Amino acid sequence: MKTFVLRASAFVLCAAASLVAHAEVACPGTLEVQQRASAPEGWTASYTNEAPRLLGISLFDGPPDNRSGMRYNYRRQIGRELHLIWTFAYSPRSHYLQCQYERTSALITAPLQAGTRGCEVVLERASGRSGTMIVKRNVCR
Repeated sequence: MKTFVLRASAFVLCAAASLVAHAEVACPGTLEVQQRASAPEGWTASYTNEAPRLLGISLFDGPPDNRSGMRYNYRRQIGRELHLIWTFAYSPRSHYLQCQYERTSALITAPLQAGTRGCEVVLERASGRSGTMIVKRNVCR
């Protein structure tokens, strides 16, 4: 019975370690932001109730303050979708994911877990003639 419990425990620990090693990170689709405007005399500030949607994604080799932005390694257009893929070579520094949102200057940034192999971002052309690209999905593995 002890052997069974030890084997079961070892299996659970290995499964948990596997999940941690293969964790996925993605920018949240929206961001709650508290904004405050100082309207000039004669003007009134108002706010929308919509949370800002994800607008763009940047990847960095090291903290973003170092300005070591990374360019994608692979770009492919499929219909209205644009697929961008970053693959990471070994670096002694952590890679960072930064998320930018519409209608705000707020950015959120997270270090990627050691062993993250790369990221994929899929952008989709918005309807209309504006040429605007919307982040459809994103994931770092």
